Amino acid sequence: MASYTVVTSTAANVAGANTLNSTKIEVIANATCVYAINAPATLTSNVGQIPQNVPTYVNMGGIGNKISVLPAGGVSTIVTITEIGSVSQSALNQNSTTFWNP
Repeated sequence: MASYTVVTSTAANVAGANTLNSTKIEVIANATCVYAINAPATLTSNVGQIPQNVPTYVNMGGIGNKISVLPAGGVSTIVTITEIGSVSQSALNQNSTTFWNP
């Protein structure tokens, strides 16, 4: 899975211009942050909080969304996200079953 790191003291999309190909991510920051999905993170209208140095798991609400992170103290902060969940579609034919017998 992909991993992204950004150092910022202002609101930033952690994956830059890229959307995330994951339904769930792990976020770690070396300072307390707030985050928002598909919107700029602000101190007044955030989706959630990322505690300092504690892995936080975020449900992205689907594939192709972005996460914006804002350090709560306005200090330079290292934020790393790792994609840990994804959705894939299977072409499995549900009307037949094939058994293999060696």
